[in-house]
Amino acid sequence: MSKKKAVFLAAGLLAVLFILSGLTGAQEKKSQLYFVGEMAVKPSGLAKFEAAVKKEIELAYPLPWSAYSTADCFYYFLFPIENWGGIDGINKADAEWMAKIGDKLQDVMKGMEGAVHYYRYGVIRSLPELSYVPKMSRLKPEEQKFISWGFAYVEFGKEKEFADILKLWVETSQEKSTSIGWNTFVVESGTEMPLYFWAESGKSAVDYFAESEKDAKKIGKDKSTELGDRTMALLRKFEIKTGQPRPDLSNVPKK
Repeated sequence: MSKKKAVFLAAGLLAVLFILSGLTGAQEKKSQLYFVGEMAVKPSGLAKFEAAVKKEIELAYPLPWSAYSTADCFYYFLFPIENWGGIDGINKADAEWMAKIGDKLQDVMKGMEGAVHYYRYGVIRSLPELSYVPKMSRLKPEEQKFISWGFAYVEFGKEKEFADILKLWVETSQEKSTSIGWNTFVVESGTEMPLYFWAESGKSAVDYFAESEKDAKKIGKDKSTELGDRTMALLRKFEIKTGQPRPDLSNVPKK
């Protein structure tokens, strides 16, 4: 890895994490590729890390980004790319920005010292055909203040069977008119695979879990158990993360 790319990633400037309406509510019409950065931050370093990200915004980094944090102190940054070659564009913008700000970059880096456990980056792709959007949206984008992510580590060679089960979940949700929508993604690089994940939202944790319970009743215990068991039978591991959008750490460059 080149030094400049390492600095870029460590500084958390991988840009544009899931636009909220695209991540948790409004289904995309076609598959979209994203380049993602993940930052694991120490609990004792949260304030330092966030101050450094805000400093990056002040220094007018040219690419837009949206930010999310999780309850277990992870931060995610992502931007859409047309293809894998789009990563070269990120590196180019990064190099030009670093040359422009000069020594100020060192102040940002110093501000993050001791705050970060590690970083990693990768590529994901949205899967609209395995996602569900209710006919009537329950929440406005600005009301989606709680996010639940489900990470499904699929058994090797079971990707088709897993996709088929997700399609059944979509069909069942459409039939029962459940209210919580979700968007599904597949990880294409950056961690252990096969890995799929989906994102759902609520006004708050209380609102999300209350609505989830209503949806479960609509589907019915027998059907939920059947689909749940068939899903888990295809996984080697399953994790849930919860978190929130961070508009205070997001960047909208001025034209």
